[in-house]
Amino acid sequence: MKLHRRVFTKFLAALGVSAAVPALAKAKTVEVLIKHTPSMSFSPATVTINPGDTVNWTNPYPIGHTVTFDPAQAQTASNVVLPAGVAPFGSDNLDADGTYSHTFTEKGSYQYVCKYHEEMGMIAKVIVA
Repeated sequence: MKLHRRVFTKFLAALGVSAAVPALAKAKTVEVLIKHTPSMSFSPATVTINPGDTVNWTNPYPIGHTVTFDPAQAQTASNVVLPAGVAPFGSDNLDADGTYSHTFTEKGSYQYVCKYHEEMGMIAKVIVA
């Protein structure tokens, strides 16, 4: 038996369940590792997540790094890109074994840098789809 979408939605509403059933999907955390070989980088360089997901960056090295989503702190402002209306954000210095986490709520493409190693190509992206 095939259940029509409108009938199903009314059934959920009668149970007190929101029609936004996809929002019930469990948020996840994605890990990004700061690497030094073969060059300083974020790994993976691009992550794709859903709204409500968190990205956690870890620096296992004794050299300080940042996770900078603020064009005013970048050496080249155009290396940091945020969706319209999203305020700049980022980590403080991440020393050895330091971590930084951010939960993304707005869809769009976010490009970020390590403000200490941006000139070495330490630029990466988070896509919230």
